[in-house]
Amino acid sequence: MFTIVFIIISSSFFYRRYAAGRLDAYLLRAGLACTLAADFCMLVIYNNIIGLIFFICAQTIYFIRYLSARVYAAALIPALFCVYAALPRFVSLPLETRLAAVYACALTVGVPAAFIRRKVWPFPNSAIIPLGMLLFALCDISVAFFNALPEGTGKAAAHIFIWIFYLPSQALLSVSGAKIDGSVL
Repeated sequence: MFTIVFIIISSSFFYRRYAAGRLDAYLLRAGLACTLAADFCMLVIYNNIIGLIFFICAQTIYFIRYLSARVYAAALIPALFCVYAALPRFVSLPLETRLAAVYACALTVGVPAAFIRRKVWPFPNSAIIPLGMLLFALCDISVAFFNALPEGTGKAAAHIFIWIFYLPSQALLSVSGAKIDGSVL
C-alpha cells in the first residue's frame, strides 16, 4: 500500500500548470510529502509517534493552504492547551494518545477550512479539494474504529474502509493543485 501511496503522491510533482498558483502547489506538495513520510513511519518502520507528528504537520500545511497560519493558530492553540496542559492534570495519557488527539483537532479544523475556501480554486479543483479532505477524514474515522474495535468483523471492515477512503483522498489531493481544463496535465 505504501508503494501505491508513493506513486499517487509523486504524481503531484509532474504538472506545471497550477490552479491557484505556485504557492498553493508548493503547500500542497509539502503536505503530501509529510503525508508520505507519515505513511512510511506507520506502514514501513512501525513508528506511530513520528507518523502522527508528520500527519499533524501535513494537516497544518493543508490548513495554511486553505486559510492562514494565524487562523490555524487561533483554532488549534486552545486544543493544544487542553491536550498538553489541562487534560493531563485529570487523566494520564500516553504520548501517542495525546498526539492522536492533536491530530484529530487539526483534521477537525482542516476539513471545514477546505469547504470554506473552495471558491478560491477554479472548477473542478473547487470540488476536488473538499472531497479529498472529506475522504481523508473518513479514513481517519475508520482508523479510530479499527483501533477501538475488538478483533472481528467490525475491525476487519474498518481496515477495508481505511483504504477505500485513503487512496482516493490522496489521489484527489495530489491532482488538486493542477489546473484542470480538459487538456492534458
